[in-house]
Amino acid sequence: MTLYGIQDAPPPVLLSYALAREFGLACLPRIARTRRGKPYFPDHPHIHFNWSHSGGYVLCALSAGPVGADIERIRPRRADLPAHALTEPERREYFSLGGDWPAFYTLWTRREAWCKYTGEGLRARWGQTPPETGLHYGSYAGEDWRASVCGEEAAPETILWVDKGDLG
Repeated sequence: MTLYGIQDAPPPVLLSYALAREFGLACLPRIARTRRGKPYFPDHPHIHFNWSHSGGYVLCALSAGPVGADIERIRPRRADLPAHALTEPERREYFSLGGDWPAFYTLWTRREAWCKYTGEGLRARWGQTPPETGLHYGSYAGEDWRASVCGEEAAPETILWVDKGDLG
């Protein structure tokens, strides 16, 4: 599994760059969506990907198996959001992490990445805590963002941040 990130570029631009680097593909393959909306490459079934964008940040995950990725810019929301959005085990972890917005987004991106991994989406998994076993998770943090990845391969230690000047 590999993670690429960039600021202020459209997700397909980052995906094209990552595919060229990882698989030598000269152009972005045709993208289709499952009935629940998960994107995939029908002409390259061995390449799994997922992307996310928030507040100018873009994250793209490539993997040999199903993968989900999420990035969120940290911003205050309704004060009751953590109580409403997190499950009981997640709320306990939220408070153990400090009970602030960075803690919330750390847990939220993990849930989103898992939901995207399953291909079922958030609505189908609302109120469920991501399983602790059987999958690999990675959590990543910047000054004003949090990100997570979920998949069947080991999560990378870091995100490969791309400079827009490298896009050609």
